[in-house]
Order: sequence, then structure tokens, then C-alpha cells
Amino acid sequence: MKTFKPIYYWHVQTGNRGDFAIRQSIVSAIQKKINISFAFFNVKYDELTKERIINDLNKNASVLMIAGSGLYSNCSTTKSGWYFNCNTDLFSKIKIPIILIGLGCNNNLKNDIFGGELTEKTKQSIKLINDLATVSTVRDQRTYDILKNIGVTNHQLMLDPACFLNGSKNEKEKRVAINIAQHAPLLGRFDGGEEGQKNRARNLITFSLISNVLIKQGYSVIFIAHDTLEQSLIIDLKKLVPELEYLNTDNINDMLNEYARCQFVFSMKMHSAIMAFAVGTPSFQLYYDQKAIEFLKMIECPELGLSIFNSCHTNVIKKIEWFEKNHQEYNSLIKKAKNKYEPEFNNLINQIVNIIKNETL
Repeated sequence: MKTFKPIYYWHVQTGNRGDFAIRQSIVSAIQKKINISFAFFNVKYDELTKERIINDLNKNASVLMIAGSGLYSNCSTTKSGWYFNCNTDLFSKIKIPIILIGLGCNNNLKNDIFGGELTEKTKQSIKLINDLATVSTVRDQRTYDILKNIGVTNHQLMLDPACFLNGSKNEKEKRVAINIAQHAPLLGRFDGGEEGQKNRARNLITFSLISNVLIKQGYSVIFIAHDTLEQSLIIDLKKLVPELEYLNTDNINDMLNEYARCQFVFSMKMHSAIMAFAVGTPSFQLYYDQKAIEFLKMIECPELGLSIFNSCHTNVIKKIEWFEKNHQEYNSLIKKAKNKYEPEFNNLINQIVNIIKNETL
């Protein structure tokens, strides 16, 4: 059997399970077609130095892959100015194919934690790596337009790779999954101050309302954590909703199994909606930033969202009632959207595999 040099894969390695769902989707799809291993690196802290490029990357890797998340965002601690720790002047020394998959540019709707518009340094670095890339895909229209405006011409708009995870085929039960986010200061992280804690408390009340309404109507409700920081939310929410079930695990397949059991989902994290999408479960998003809006536009269901900052108890209850009546219709729409975009993802994987094979000729 032919052997190939490993793929050197740079991505976010934090407590966010969404990033690992992207990784699992990409890795499993590639390994179904080619016997190849992966070496994983942290985009922010594993610096790609000149010595590492010349003496390791170029000699020992088949391709350099950078994948997932809002990496095209200002980062003052990296030498590129965005979430890839490599001096831009060194990009030209990379002699193997560069593959960029499912990247985005984060921009929160309120109190943007990523510094607003990209700096000129960051723009120049992003443009150069795209100019050198053999493959470049982005996860949303806003990021596509940002790259186009800085002169990138070879990028494609595609759904987040985690949308194409092979999920469970569990039968639907009278069951609903929920998710609350608190990974950002504004959402209640430890450094969010008074406003962050106020928003956290508001979000707990909102989701306790959702849970209690559904439980009274005969649903079981499960909190699926997408970040280790959400454990404290589970503890506090169970005080308000004693019947609440929860899942806090790094096992992506266990998460997919739970989403597959549910009739529908109410969530804040975009990757909660994405993993539900992967198993054909519709999700209503109480979103906090623009990437969620862009995702809903791509799957042609923009009505399945409401800003968590603009929500109130009355309109949340109305959304519960409306979604309960219409979730079966959206189950069909999600399957239609997945069937529309899945061939593009399969073509992308085939393209990557062919690049790797050609490098070994």
C-alpha cells in the first residue's frame, strides 16, 4: 500500500467542540479516500518559523492545511496579525501546497471582541497566503466579500465542514436540545465584568423559560455543551429546571447521537446548529454574532434566528410555539440544503486527495 507524508493541520485547539467537529469531518472524509496521517498544531501558539518550514514542513509534510473558525481576525500576539502564527515574509518559503478550509472573519454584533475592521498588516498577510494557496474556502458571505475586497480571487464560499459529519440515524423522539454560550466576555465569561454577568443571567432566564415551557408540553430537554466553560451554566440552569438533562463531552459522535434524537434545537452557539444540521435536526438560533445570520442565509432559512440581545420573554414563547408547529417542514428543508451542498464538499475532498497524490509522483 502506498504511503504518503502526513498532512500538517493548523487549527484552534481550545475547549470549543465546534473546532473539533470541523477537524473530525475533514479528517474522516480524507481518510476514507487515502491512507494518510495528520499532525495537529495550534494556530495561535505553534509558530511556523523559518527553520521549521525548511527543515520540517517542506521535507516531512504532504500539504499545509489551515482549517476552520474565525481565523481571519485581528490577533496582536501572532506575527501574521491574524490567527496563524507565522511571519508573513516566510510564506513564500513554503514549498508544499497550502490548503485553507472553512475559514471565517469573526465580527460580533455587539462589543466586537476581535477589534473591528482588519488592520492593513492582517489584510496583506491574508491576501498573500490566499494568493499562494492551492485551495481556499470560506464559511460565510461576509468573509467571502472581505477577501474579495482585499484582492483575493481564488476563494470559494462553502458551508462549514462540520455540516457534513456522518451522524447518527437515531429515530426522532419528543425531545429538544438547547445550548447557551458564555465563551466571550460579553456573554458571561469570567472577564466580562458587570455587563457580561448581566447577560449571562438574562440568558439563563431565557433558556429556563424555553426548557420549562417545553417540559410542560411533554418534551424532554437536554443541554448539550459546546465548550468546557458551559459546565457552570449547566449547574445553574438545573437549579431553575431540575428535570433538565445534559451532555458535556469531547466525544463528537455522542453529541451527534443526541442531536439526532431531538425533534428540534434552541441554541446560541453556531456549531450547535451546524451539528444538528449534520444529522437532519432543525435548529432555532438565539444568536449573538453575524456568522449565525450568514449560516441561516446559506441554508435559506433566515427566519430561524433571533438576536439574543433583542429577545424578550413574549417573543421567545411565540418562537417556541411557532417552531413546534413547523419543525417537520424545516427537517425537510435542512435535508434539501445538505443535498445541495454535499457534492461541493465531496468535490473539495477529492481535490485535496488528488493534490496529495500528485505531490508524490
